Amino acid sequence: MAFIPAPSAQQDTPAPLISIGMPVFNAGRWLAQAIESVLAQTCADYELLISDNGSTDDTAAIVQHYIRADSRVRWHRFRINQGLTANWNIVAREARGRYFKWLSGTDRMAPDLLARGVAVLEARPEVVLVFGRTRWIDEDGHPMSMCELDFAVGDVRPCDRFLRQAVNLSVNNQINAGLVRTQSLRRTRLLADYPSSDLVLMAELALQGPFVLLADELFQRRAGRDFSTPDRTPLQIERMYNPNALRPRRSQALRKHAGRLAACWRAPITPADRLLATMAATHLALQALRRRAVSLLAGVQSPAV
Repeated sequence: MAFIPAPSAQQDTPAPLISIGMPVFNAGRWLAQAIESVLAQTCADYELLISDNGSTDDTAAIVQHYIRADSRVRWHRFRINQGLTANWNIVAREARGRYFKWLSGTDRMAPDLLARGVAVLEARPEVVLVFGRTRWIDEDGHPMSMCELDFAVGDVRPCDRFLRQAVNLSVNNQINAGLVRTQSLRRTRLLADYPSSDLVLMAELALQGPFVLLADELFQRRAGRDFSTPDRTPLQIERMYNPNALRPRRSQALRKHAGRLAACWRAPITPADRLLATMAATHLALQALRRRAVSLLAGVQSPAV
């Protein structure tokens, strides 16, 4: 399952400063733009790991063009679609760089994103992730509005950072727009095979350190039915994780809360901070259960319309 290096790449090349992981699936229409935004970076000390999840379009041909042209590009291809989780996690596990960035094959980043992020992470060892502001773009790449839902996570206590993420994160630009310490990412369980596991991952990372939000637009993310989870049906979302699913699984919210609790217990923090974070995660879970119980009770008591 190893990544195939470019034909011009030398054996035993030194590890790069940055690894960029690009999971793709039938993104041929937009893939060249995403790759070009990587090749245009002012910081050139990186590797680009592309994982193709069994695409049936021209994705493979596009990737082959770039691995012939640039020795920093490596790729891997699943013969059959393994689901989103496997495709995103493999690029993180294969990363050799000190810093890591996920970049969807449909999105684009500004030429100075890597350089700006590295400057922060080098100067501030306590910071785990740094990202700039995100602008939405349409299917054809035309600029739309800025996303106003991004926020920094600068609290001192791990439990406060965890709560800020768990309560406020709804649009997860951080996972695509951010540059993260590879070591910190590897202390997590990465993504799980259920919706909202990316929100759990971000909360788990926040236990390890602050997130810095830069004021400038550094990332462009496509919006629309083919890109945004809220625009998909429950079954379509389920098939992103389990391609052969016949129906959505139940208890997805329960898995999210269980994931948060597990994250608190494995985080590399002090026992006191672990206890506080666990209490916060438990409180959120109980609140959700209470809301669910009230909703079910109201449904039972209300006459059918």
